[in-house]
Order: sequence, then structure tokens, then C-alpha cells
Amino acid sequence: SAAQIKMLGLQCCLILTFFSTFSEAFPAPKGDPIPAIEGLVSRILGESYVTKFQYEVIQDASGSDVFEIDSDGQKGTPVLRGNNGVSLASALNFYLKYDCNCSVSWGRAGTGDQLRLPEPLPLPASKLRTVSPVKYRYYQNVCTVSYSMVWWDFARWQREIDWMAMNGLNLILSFTGQEYVWQKFYTSLGLTDVEIKDYFSGSAFLAWQRMGNMKRWGGPLDDGWIDLQAELQKNITASIRQFGMTNVLPGFAGHVPAGIKRVYPNANLTKTADWGNFNSTYSGDYLLEPTDPLFTQLGTKYYQVLIGEFGTDHVFNADTYNEMNPSSADLTFLADTNSAIYKAMAGADKDAVFLMQGWLFHSGFWTNERIKAFLSGVPNDKMIILDLNSEVSPIWSSTESYFGKPFVWCLLHNFGGTRGIYGNLTTIATGPLLALHASGSTMVGTGMTPEAIEHNPVVYDLMGEMSWRQEPVNVPSWLQGYARRRYGSQSSLAQQSWQELREAAYIYHFSWLIKSIVDRGPDFSMGSDLRFNATMIAKAWQGLLLGALTKQINETVGPFRYDLVDIGRQVLCNLFVDLYTMFSLSYMKYEEHKINSSNEMQAIAHAMSDLILDADKLLASDTNFLLGHWIADARNSAPKSSPANVSNNLEFNARNQITMWGPHQNIEDYASKEWAGQVKDYYGSRWSLFTSKVYGAVVSGEAFDKQAYENDRFALEAKWSYTIKSYPTEPEGDSIAVADAIYSKYYPPYSHYYNITLDRDISGNNVFGGTNGPWTRDLSQLVFLCNTNPTCVGFNSNGLLKNSTSDMQSAPGVALFLKKN
Repeated sequence: SAAQIKMLGLQCCLILTFFSTFSEAFPAPKGDPIPAIEGLVSRILGESYVTKFQYEVIQDASGSDVFEIDSDGQKGTPVLRGNNGVSLASALNFYLKYDCNCSVSWGRAGTGDQLRLPEPLPLPASKLRTVSPVKYRYYQNVCTVSYSMVWWDFARWQREIDWMAMNGLNLILSFTGQEYVWQKFYTSLGLTDVEIKDYFSGSAFLAWQRMGNMKRWGGPLDDGWIDLQAELQKNITASIRQFGMTNVLPGFAGHVPAGIKRVYPNANLTKTADWGNFNSTYSGDYLLEPTDPLFTQLGTKYYQVLIGEFGTDHVFNADTYNEMNPSSADLTFLADTNSAIYKAMAGADKDAVFLMQGWLFHSGFWTNERIKAFLSGVPNDKMIILDLNSEVSPIWSSTESYFGKPFVWCLLHNFGGTRGIYGNLTTIATGPLLALHASGSTMVGTGMTPEAIEHNPVVYDLMGEMSWRQEPVNVPSWLQGYARRRYGSQSSLAQQSWQELREAAYIYHFSWLIKSIVDRGPDFSMGSDLRFNATMIAKAWQGLLLGALTKQINETVGPFRYDLVDIGRQVLCNLFVDLYTMFSLSYMKYEEHKINSSNEMQAIAHAMSDLILDADKLLASDTNFLLGHWIADARNSAPKSSPANVSNNLEFNARNQITMWGPHQNIEDYASKEWAGQVKDYYGSRWSLFTSKVYGAVVSGEAFDKQAYENDRFALEAKWSYTIKSYPTEPEGDSIAVADAIYSKYYPPYSHYYNITLDRDISGNNVFGGTNGPWTRDLSQLVFLCNTNPTCVGFNSNGLLKNSTSDMQSAPGVALFLKKN
């Protein structure tokens, strides 16, 4: 609460003292703030806007990052002030949001922006000065570069760097192109090209090969692609430095190719455990034990090669034990291990700071005693820990703030790029400040660490502001402004819809059951996270669609169309859960009671197939939901002169990551995407296979052969992974027209099909069994579900579908809807 924050805020002086001590650990790149902000304004707003602002460099007495938004009354221009490029960009972002009611967000080719700027630009009503409460604002998970950024060119990277700056981010994971360094390093040690290439994974799986979890799968990695990525990295790091941001470069964690055994036969190597359901062909890497003196020797040489290629901002990330455990629990061994990892850095860069993800500490191996011993190996001012999942499962609060080590409060939020409407806005609005002001806190920053990006923009919009805010945000009030900024107009329907989305979905953290069953391998044991209010999400979508159709919402802007498609996708996925449940219950009638339910199953299966096709059509109407981009971008990342097999391999990597994730469904559907083309061709085909196999068993009077089905499903999935086929990269159809047609289909008016009887109900006889009803309780969606199921005779206002009119009785306050003859 705000009261808690104010009470705990008395400790600010102690925290600022800690910041000032730690800030001497490494100097941030100076950059050149004025050219940086002018370039950003030109790229985001257009060249003509560069001279419509005044830019000034200022400092805060505390040494903290600061920005001001002011006006020059004589010249009639807004004034943006900041101590570096990031602060100036943040000033611009706050000005656009709160003085112009505009918004800049993710979206292909600028479709995430709402930049209908007033003319002339308005002057701020009063001067705003904002000092960041934290030293660092970190960005990226080590997986993000593989799940979202792997195919990007520099134009896309520049856009993201501009977004980072506008959201106050200043500590940036820069992992692109490192294979060039590793190749050069391993070659210098005497490893052969074959030994190195046999170690590298394919392009879409490099994040996990780099952490020692896997090897080889998806390879070979093309030399030309490696070279292009290295050149790209040089442009990325230069642009990041121009804003005064700090690049976090990849460190030496000790994971090495098997060829090291040949070159260094006496090296102390540990073979790590297999990971992610991969066998030893693709997993079980070698770890050069950090306690071996060879580790520091080779590590320092690696950093010399790295710095020679990409320079240094003095911060390096190394995760030696990501989802694996050390070979010993001895406390001295653990301290010596971490000490060696740091000393390898410091051997090449005396100002080196070791940045580590705290994800490993979620393993049961890591008791507090072991964590403390491990961390003790590095001086406090030479290490930063990313508390990777602070909003759900913080480690800092149970380890005395990592026993004195500086840590960053991080929003993880997303795993694998899973699509879904979710995220706890209240936690985001309060959690970082509560952690900052907690007794004994060593928090030095906030961070965004999703495994993938370009989803749930509202979550990251709010988190970006928390980098600058000294007080908690009132989420309902903030959302009112968000709706106006995002759509460019004041609309009660838009604001109501966003409040409904907050109550229905944006009060929940991620759970694996959030992943829609549409994009999970079909079987009879699927569940969903029913905490979410499917009825209210459906109502929010209705409100947005109504606003567009009645022109009460500015329906022409890209962000509105994105939201209409994305929320509509969620509505259809939620409704699919109820269809699946009815299909499963229908089969249970046959399996348990030998009732021939084939007609019922056929009707429901047809509706399931139709819904998937309709979802695909809706997704196809917006450029941000096209599978075609993912595949085309993968192929286009190949060197121009490379043979076709290089582009084909890149396409295979792109397809396999978002489906089977390995040769044998190893991490299947972990990185699933609800994109047009994938929903229809891949998920639709799987569900058709499943329902046809089950239906066929009932018709023939036989048991469902699960093993035969799973074999056929594997063959279908593998064929899709290896297929070479382009998909559209341009949207098809108008999103509003498509959404309206879908609404008419799945929200039929009950008065056309049903007679209504008040104060009456049917006892029992529930289609969903027992006292259960469907997830949705929206009356129109209940009409659709009941119309779909031939055994359904009606439903009541409590949302229960009925399969018989027997045992009708008085029920004050209940309305009964019975099918017309």
C-alpha cells in the first residue's frame, strides 16, 4: 500500500548511500546525449519534429538519473532535459504520454504506435522533474534473443533500442553474434572446425547451447550467418552505448566442446546431466570445473578475444549452473567456483562486474547455506544478481537480500513466448518499491526479463514507468489514461473494457495452464487456468468491438486493431475449452457406459474445427500475428550469397522451435505461438487428427488407440517441422469486419432460438455433469454451446447447460432458456 511505501521510505538515505558506493563499481558509457535523442526523435516522430523540441543536459546532485519536462515560453517549444540519452528519451516518452496522449509500443512497422500528435505541440502545464529511484534498469532474459530476436536485422534492433531508451532501460543484455568470438577462441586453442561446429546448435537454439544445456540440435551453424551476426552485434553495441546504456556481454561460464579433452587431456571436466528430455546426442555437455586453474587461464583468454571484437562496458553475464547443479555441495568448493568465474573476467578487465541470473537458486539443491557460500566468492561491489522472477517467486526476500549482494527486482512474466492475456498489474505497480524500501534491501535496479517479448504491451508499459516512479501507481486510474493514450481518443467503452480486462485477467501471474489448449498437443488430460474470468474477457471484447462499430473508439489506429485481434483470439481460445470439455464428456459416455455418442461428437468436433479456422482468419487480419513473418525473417537472415540449404535450415529452426522444440517433442509446445498459418495448418491439423481418431473409435465400437494416435501425431508434427513453405506476410481482411462476423457467429441472440421461463429451473441433468457448467457464463456464448451440442435442450441463467427437461421445478430468481421447437 501507499502507506507502507511512505513508512518504509524513511530508509531512502541508507539506500542512496548503498547506491553511491556501488555506482563506483563500473563507469557507464558516456555516449553523446543530444545526437542520441535527436536521432530517436527523427526515427520515432519524423525528421521534422527534431527542431520542435529543445534538449538540455542536466545532472542531479545525488548522481542519479534524472529527467525534466519543461517549456520555453518565449520560443513556444517543449523542453526535454536529462543527464544522458536514456533520461532524455524517457522525458520524451513521458511527454508523449501525459502531454500529448500518445503511445509508443511494440508493433511491426510502427503498428504499435499511436502518434496523432497535436499541432502545434502542447506546452507542459508545469515543469516535471523525475529522479529514478534505482541505479539500473535491466533488460532481457538470456532466452529472449532466441525466442524473439534471433532473426532481427539492425533496423529492428534500432527500433528496440529506441524503445529501451524511452522506457528508461540502461543495462542491456547484448548476446548477439557471440558465436564468432567462440569460434575464434576455440580455434586459437587448437580445436578443429569440425569439433566446434559439432558443438554449436542451430540458430534458434543458441540460448540453451550457450548455457550448456544442449548442443548440436538444429545445426550446422553457417559460417556466413555467424559473420553477419557478429557485424550486427557491433552495430547493436554501438547504438546502445550512444544512449549511455551499458552492454552486458556474454561471459565464460565453463561449458566447452568435447574437443577440449583432446587439447587438454588433463583438464578437470564434468559431464553434465541430460537436459530437457534430450538424450546424450544433443545434451550432456562438458563443464570445465572452475576450480581447475585452467578455467581462469582459458576464461581470461576468452574475454580478451571478446573485448577485442566488441569492446567492454565492464559487465559480463555468466550462468554456469542454469537448470543444473554443481558437482559438489562442499561450501568451500562453491565459494571457490564463483570466485574463479569472476577472476577470469577480472583477468581481462580490471573493472569487470559479474552479472548472474538468480534462476539457479530455484533448484532444491540451493539451500541458504550453499547460496551464501557460493556468493561469498565474489566481492559485493563486483557482482549483480538478477532476481529473475521477483513478481511471483522472489529469492531476495528469503536470502537476506542475497546476503549483501546487489540485486535487481525483475519482471519475468513470460515463458517461451506463450500467448495469453495475463500479468499482475498491481504487483508491478507496488512490488519494486516495496522491495527497494524493505529493511536491509540491497536492491539496485528494476528489470524486465521475459523469455519472449511482443505480447501484453500493457504489462511492459507500466513496468517501464516503475523505473522512474517514487510512489505506487493506482492501477484502475492509470488504465483509464492508458486506454486513451493507446487509442488516441477518450472513450468510456474503451476504459470500461480495460477495467474488465484488469479484473478478469490482469490480476494473475503466469501459470502453465494459461497456455491455450488450442496450441497444446491434444489428449484427454488437458486443463486450463479457470481463475481467469472468461465471461468478463468476452464482455471486454464486445465493448471494444461495439466501440469500433459505433465510432466511439478510434478504430483506425494500429494499437486498437492489435488489441481487438489479440483479445478476440483469447475469447475464442477460452470458448474452445468448453467445446473440448463437451467433446471429452461425450466420449466418456461411450467409454464408460457404452453409449453411442458419435452424432454428438461429430457435431462438437465440427464446431472445434470451425473455431480454429475462425481464429486463424482473425489473426490473419493483423500483421503482428502472421507466421509468415517468423519464417520469412528466418530465411532472410541468411547471407545473400549462401546456398538454399542454409535458408532451409534456418526455416527448419524457426518451425521446430515453435512446435516440437527438439527431435522427439522434447519440449513440445513450450514456445507455441498463436499465429495465422500455424493455428490453421499445425494446431488445426493436430486437433482434426485427434477428434477423427476418437470419433472413428466410437463409430467402429472400438477403444481409442492412444499409441497409434500419438505415432500419427508425431509424424504430422515432424513433417510440418521439415516442410519448406512460405506463408503470407501481408494481412488479409479487415480486422473489424472479421471480428464482427465472428461475433455474430459465436454470440447468437438467444431470443431467436430459445423461449425464456422465469423462476424455473431443471434439477440436475447437466451437460457438463454433476453441478458443473462451462467456463463461460455469457448468455450468447451459452446459446452457441447449446446449439452445437445435439443433446442440449437449454440452459439456465446460472450458466448450466441442460440435457433433459425432466424434473423442472420452481427456482426464484433463475431464468430457464429452452430450445424452441
